[in-house]
Amino acid sequence: MKALYLTADDYGYNPAVDDAVLDLIDAGRLSGAGCMTRAPGWRAAAARTGAFASRAGFGLHLDFTEFSPQRRGLWPLIAASLARRLDARQLRDEITGQCALFEDATGRTPDYVDGHQHVHQLPQIRDALIDVLNTRYAGRLPLIRVSGARSGDGAKSLFIAGLGARRLAEIAQAAGFRITPRLLGVYGFDGDRAAYRQRLEGWIAAARNGDALMCHPATCALPGDPIGAARVREYAALGAADFGTLLATGDAMLAPMRP
Repeated sequence: MKALYLTADDYGYNPAVDDAVLDLIDAGRLSGAGCMTRAPGWRAAAARTGAFASRAGFGLHLDFTEFSPQRRGLWPLIAASLARRLDARQLRDEITGQCALFEDATGRTPDYVDGHQHVHQLPQIRDALIDVLNTRYAGRLPLIRVSGARSGDGAKSLFIAGLGARRLAEIAQAAGFRITPRLLGVYGFDGDRAAYRQRLEGWIAAARNGDALMCHPATCALPGDPIGAARVREYAALGAADFGTLLATGDAMLAPMRP
């Protein structure tokens, strides 16, 4: 049976996301949750994690496009990173700050690290990330979720991976980090609940041992959330009574997202 890491992104983004994530952890449906430590609701969300920390990993969902003081639009950030025009010191300071916010609010170190909109793999950001994590967490390096893809995963997955997944995997492993090399769960946030369930079944079946599968659940669509409706569909599918059947059919078991 293969181990699969099913992780929810955006914990702390809003109360509907937080409620869904904790409900799914309580039901044994998640391996971990990536936390947005710059989000306005982060400290309140962090206060709720203590009772769930033994059941799933809680990681840093590194953010440079949503709540960070250094935020840019995703495409301008990609362009600046590819052109090597980001300030290396500012990157390290912001990554350090987000790590510190995680530690201060939870009293723990992150179990893993990934990126909001996969920014952690971009040139310059990935180098600063590995430098900060290796310095700050020597002795207990967090797991790193790499946004890698394989042939057949779809054009969007391959495009995302092409922005730096392979290089992030190389430098992370050379520095002694464990990684999840492939990320499933990429789609256009379209379709109805049945379509998402079908995608979920396909991702679980396609997963290999040690792959990660991301999700973005919420109990309701709150104003201002551009993917709110998709979050509700994902939450319904992940919380459905037949979710265990999907895992069994795909010969998969959920593993905790921890170092």
